[in-house]
Amino acid sequence: MPNSNVLESDTPTENINNQTEATLKIPFENSQRAEIVYRVLSVDKEPRRNFVQKELRLIGNQIEIHFKADQVKNLRTAITSFFGALLLCTDTIKEFAPNTQTVNNNGGTHTSANSA
Repeated sequence: MPNSNVLESDTPTENINNQTEATLKIPFENSQRAEIVYRVLSVDKEPRRNFVQKELRLIGNQIEIHFKADQVKNLRTAITSFFGALLLCTDTIKEFAPNTQTVNNNGGTHTSANSA
């Protein structure tokens, strides 16, 4: 899941083309979780009529998202929507792939995604 203590964000800036940009860097507990979230969130392409460009990159255990928008309002809407999808994804991972330890029949312990 995202490590909420280390979330980085660049302050939205305007470039000479009057576009507003923002970059979010979201760290995860390991690169496997980051890759799962990256694959899920990068599936949907932005519609052509969208006024926001979004670029996702996977860097180790971190996802970096760069947004460009024609207006601050559109940038805010895109970031809010992205966080909604991110929370859904991370909540699903917590529900179906928890990091739990179970005891096997011969007395040893092992880590399992399915502890039932």
